[in-house]
Amino acid sequence: MELRRDNIISLPIENESDIGVCRRKGVGLATQMGFNEVSSGEIAIMISELVTNVLKHGGGKGKIVICQIQDSENKKAMEIWCCDAGNGIANYNNALKDGYTRKDTLGIGLGTIKRFSDELEINPISSLSFKEDYFSGANNYKHCLRILKWKPTKLWFGTNKNLTVGAVSRCHPGEHLNGDAYLVNHVSSNICTVAVIDGLGHGKEASLASELAKEQIILKSNLSVDKLMQHVHNSIRGTRGAVIGLARIDTEANKLSFSGIGNIESFVITEKEKKTLLSFGGIVGHNMRTPKVFEADFKPGNTLCMYSDGITSRWKPEDIEWNESPQKNAEHIINKHSRLNDDATVLIIRYT
Repeated sequence: MELRRDNIISLPIENESDIGVCRRKGVGLATQMGFNEVSSGEIAIMISELVTNVLKHGGGKGKIVICQIQDSENKKAMEIWCCDAGNGIANYNNALKDGYTRKDTLGIGLGTIKRFSDELEINPISSLSFKEDYFSGANNYKHCLRILKWKPTKLWFGTNKNLTVGAVSRCHPGEHLNGDAYLVNHVSSNICTVAVIDGLGHGKEASLASELAKEQIILKSNLSVDKLMQHVHNSIRGTRGAVIGLARIDTEANKLSFSGIGNIESFVITEKEKKTLLSFGGIVGHNMRTPKVFEADFKPGNTLCMYSDGITSRWKPEDIEWNESPQKNAEHIINKHSRLNDDATVLIIRYT
């Protein structure tokens, strides 16, 4: 794959103050490239861990090179190279496990870097000419890590006019950050991926978990819902975790595929009945059973409703006029039936 590199930043690693310098430079480039706040925060963590590892485990000196790359399909990513003259990693697989360390540290750095990156190579054989240009010379940098974090791209920019969406999400009263999130991602003219996500607890840490999960769903929306749930599970390890209801709507086949982990309530309303979509226990990012997929018909006139546990279980779907505007119904449910001690989200999608 041919890569084009721009905005190349090369920085030495020699003392503790370099951690902040490298982190700020990396976040600045991430912001310039259009990464959102959550992704920029992950990049900051990865760079901090890389520089810290050089100082503690890599002989105390090294070099980091950060740049933007673009492939032949115009997809963009941040590329990070970090090299040192230390003794290298004796057991790479063990080093990726949280708790593994040869020093007086927690041993979570490399595992965190792997979770937050899309690609991670140790002593890569790719891009050798680039490595030679930036890391050859008197310092003899023998050991390198190469990381890629791709900027999510949307390949299809239309919307499915057969689907009418209503959604409301509000944070825990007294908080400024919402631990809940939802998304409606139109993957193609007939495929739409939707989700309601509830980060455990509320506040900043819950928001980080839910926003990271949301980003990963958008990034991999082409996957089937079970594989997508597994991908999110692997991607948000190290956060508080989340419960997720995830659905894929196909208006060409008039089908809906659903996978749920935790207490996101989901059902389909038809002219004749309410069909509950089953979720299994667990926490995405912590302990999760193998995701199961439930298939259901989803035809014109049907409505999908999904909501977090910030909505009480005392309301009755039969009291709602589902032919009304989904936005009006979502606002009614959250105004009348939300809890005062939690984040709350309602997502309603009607197939018109």
